[in-house]
Order: sequence, then C-alpha cells, then structure tokens
Amino acid sequence: MSALRPLVVRAEAFSQRMAWAMTAVSALAVAGIVLVLVFSSLQRYVLSSPIPATEEIAAYLFVAMSFLAMVGGMVERRHIRILVVWRLLPVRWQSWMMFAGHVGAIAVLGILFWQTYAFAWSSYQFGARSYVADLPEWPWMMLIPVSLALLSLAVALRALGDLDRALDGAPTPEGVVVEGAEAVDGSA
Repeated sequence: MSALRPLVVRAEAFSQRMAWAMTAVSALAVAGIVLVLVFSSLQRYVLSSPIPATEEIAAYLFVAMSFLAMVGGMVERRHIRILVVWRLLPVRWQSWMMFAGHVGAIAVLGILFWQTYAFAWSSYQFGARSYVADLPEWPWMMLIPVSLALLSLAVALRALGDLDRALDGAPTPEGVVVEGAEAVDGSA
C-alpha cells in the first residue's frame, strides 16, 4: 500500500462532495430553464405578452448548467474516454498513462482557464451587458473559468489517485470496468 493512500481517500471524498454540490447547482439551472420557458410560454399564449429576454436568460442558464456539470461527470466517471489503444497496454503502464493523461489535461485546463478568465475580466472592465435584458454578462462569463478551475482540481485529485495506483501496480478503475464488461458479454 502506498503512503499516498490516506491522502487519496480524503481527496476522493472531497471530490465527491464538490461534484455533488456542482451537480446540484447544475440541476437548479435546468429547473430555472424549464421555469423561464414555461412562464414565457404562458405569458405569450395566455396574456399575449411574451418575455423578451427568455432566450438570453435560458442561454445563460444553459451555459451554467453545462459547465457546472462537468465536474460531476469527471468525478463519477461519466465523461468520454477513448480506451482503444489504452487497453492494449500492460496493466502497470495503464496507471502511468492515466496519470500522464490527467497531468496533460491539467495543463490544457490551465490554459483554458487563463484565456476564459481574461475574457470574462475584460467583460467586467468594459461593463458588457446583454442586448435584450440588459443583464451584466461578466458573472455568467466568470462561471466558465471557475468551473474549469474546479474541474482542474478534480482532475488533479484524480491524478493523485492514479499516482497511488501506479506506485502500487494496481489496475485503474477504468481497467476494472473494461475487464468486467468483457467478462459479462465476452466482447473485447
């Protein structure tokens, strides 16, 4: 057992709580979209006076929903993974490749964070507002770099677990899932 194991256990528990909280807020954004669209439809067809900013508000809530849900998808392993070449590697190398992939992902997320933060900050400095509803755009734009930073944290915590498994020579959770699927249906 690696000396990292107690830290990994705490990191995974923290990741689960963070993912749950962000997924809950994302679900609230979905509920907000539904409420805005239903209310706007009632206004349009019952009172003949639609809400002019419906599309803007729904779009902002959609962006919030999408970016806030990324962490939950990552932590709960519901994200897209391409395992075709990875499965051909020996189990010992799979953990190290998973670790290297997560370190690379952190680097890419860092660049994306910096670029989206700079864009959101300039929106704040210029006082950018939405066209129809005249809402300030920077809070909605700032959700993107904040979500990317939290996703980066989740990936870093996952990389810590990958490092622990690599040092122990243990299979990755993805390897266990793939092997389990092969045992059930016999496919490769």
